[in-house]
Amino acid sequence: MNQRGFTLVEIIIALTILSILFIVISYIQARGAASYAATSQSVEVQESLRIALNKMSRELKGAQAGSIEIEDDGQKILFSSAEGDGGFRYDAAGQELETDVSENIRESWQPFASNICEVSFQYDPNLYFVDIVIKGDGGSGVVQEAATGVSLVVGR
Repeated sequence: MNQRGFTLVEIIIALTILSILFIVISYIQARGAASYAATSQSVEVQESLRIALNKMSRELKGAQAGSIEIEDDGQKILFSSAEGDGGFRYDAAGQELETDVSENIRESWQPFASNICEVSFQYDPNLYFVDIVIKGDGGSGVVQEAATGVSLVVGR
């Protein structure tokens, strides 16, 4: 009798090959998803650092040179400008940078940048120069750093 079909051994071999192929494809997909998540988190931290530096630079450029005060071991900066009093500080508990939104009281702070793990403000009164260093971590353990210097406009 000539029967056409597959034997049990052929079916088991085909299912084994199919299973191995499925496992490899699943592994590649999982690695791709993990890589995408890590890259997205890194980009979010970089964007947060960029926004923070731009905002602080813009506001500090108009600060009056004699009004700069650095407090909390370099984690807080207060200043006065033609627009009024201002300031920035680091909130370690929330891992955020905060800006002073009150007028002349300096008690109302609002966050404007997150995923921050360290901040350092330094002021050189002889050069009228503020140095800002920010470090960010999105939870991946990779710390990213951004820094800028701001020259104050003197003699206005």
